[in-house]
Amino acid sequence: MAFLTVGKDVEHKRRLYLFDIEMPSGMKCVKIGVASHGSSLDRMMAVNRSIFQKYRCTAKIGIARDREVPADKCFKYETILHHFFKDYQYIPPIKFDGSTELFAIPIEDAKQALEAVIEGEEPDFTYVLPNKEESVDLPF
Repeated sequence: MAFLTVGKDVEHKRRLYLFDIEMPSGMKCVKIGVASHGSSLDRMMAVNRSIFQKYRCTAKIGIARDREVPADKCFKYETILHHFFKDYQYIPPIKFDGSTELFAIPIEDAKQALEAVIEGEEPDFTYVLPNKEESVDLPF
């Protein structure tokens, strides 16, 4: 059976977000993602629930940015940001819902990049990840 929705706005919106996350291990990272259904708050709660199911404790998660963007551009923006920060991707030892979208970057750089991409500009990212030996002393 098919349903026809009459009068529905063709211009759908989605939420492009940045979550500032502190993992149970103390590792700080940024999650760049899209809330396809509902709100970024709902997505944040779903991610934390998944972390709890895997780690049996919760992470500290805050919504650093939450922007409504056209649905036809939302995943493009997300892909640009993921590609831009690909060298800084953080993969936790135990995977959970959304764990493939984590990046070990300062939140301010992520905010600047998100705003630049939405405005159609090239992000400016100057942070250089230290060598593996130096990464023990990372500030995040």
